[in-house]
Amino acid sequence: MIDNKTVVTGSFNWSPSAAHTNDETLLVIHSPQLAKHFTREMDRLWETAELGITPHLQRKLDRQKIRCRDGVLRR
Repeated sequence: MIDNKTVVTGSFNWSPSAAHTNDETLLVIHSPQLAKHFTREMDRLWETAELGITPHLQRKLDRQKIRCRDGVLRR
């Protein structure tokens, strides 16, 4: 959201690849009402976000580290 009136949305991720290589979408919508809806949803997502590595991903990473040492998965 920009200036509480403009919503920028789509698959574009602001990287050089997105700008020059990938087939991305970018939509700019000028609507204070829509900006309020987007802001409310982003606030909701931030309230419930798990920052960092989740326990599930940490276990998966730990297993992969073990496997990479000698190719054998141990539990």
